[in-house]
Amino acid sequence: MRRVAIRAFLILGVLGAPLVQASDETVASKLVPFDAMTGTNLSLVRGVTDHYTLRREYPPEEFNASVAVFEYLFAHMDECSALAKMAGLTKYSATLDADGRLRADDHAGAAGYILNVYSGAGKRVLYVEGTDHGVFDVRGRGVAIVDYRARARGRIEYTRAVFVKVDNVVLAALAQLFSVFLRGTVDSHFAHVIRNPVMLSQQAQTNPQKLLAEIEQLPVADQQRLAAFAALVRSNARARLADTSLPPRSAH
Repeated sequence: MRRVAIRAFLILGVLGAPLVQASDETVASKLVPFDAMTGTNLSLVRGVTDHYTLRREYPPEEFNASVAVFEYLFAHMDECSALAKMAGLTKYSATLDADGRLRADDHAGAAGYILNVYSGAGKRVLYVEGTDHGVFDVRGRGVAIVDYRARARGRIEYTRAVFVKVDNVVLAALAQLFSVFLRGTVDSHFAHVIRNPVMLSQQAQTNPQKLLAEIEQLPVADQQRLAAFAALVRSNARARLADTSLPPRSAH
């Protein structure tokens, strides 16, 4: 997490995306499976999407990875964080609390948590909340939606969207006013939020031995937590090896 993942969303909210109508629920209804959420998670998500300050949507991207590995990392965000730090993707690790919230603190002013509020076939919805004590004290909330699907053998296509609500009214107005000049910053910071599961699942596909070696360098407790993931990486590597050893299929 460039400082931490929550900082990415806070900067995303303050520095902006295209100005949209906060009352427009059509887009949110298409992107977020409201009817499939628990009451608690629905309340969190609608607290952002019903009166969001900013919204951003991104075009499809593809990368080499197994869907099973990618989904595992989303479902076990604390393991993903520990491994991302070992792999040099982030300087700060995050911890999972009893309520399933992934908490992060960069000890430099940014702190908050991420919560997986929906997991379904080809879709993840994340809720994020936190504060950033910088030039301004900013408190914000965000909802990120990631849709993905398997494409050609060993590749995943995914799209992203985010809704942000800046709780400080003045800063929310500034975010809308200056968003057109800072769109690149928005894109860069949101990319860091999803970077860990994308990069790690891609490494599991293209260089599994390196990833397994990094797991073995972790403290014993983390190795034990990542035992199931390591087994999945090995299984995926064996399946790919067996697949490439098969003779090409006949055209008839």
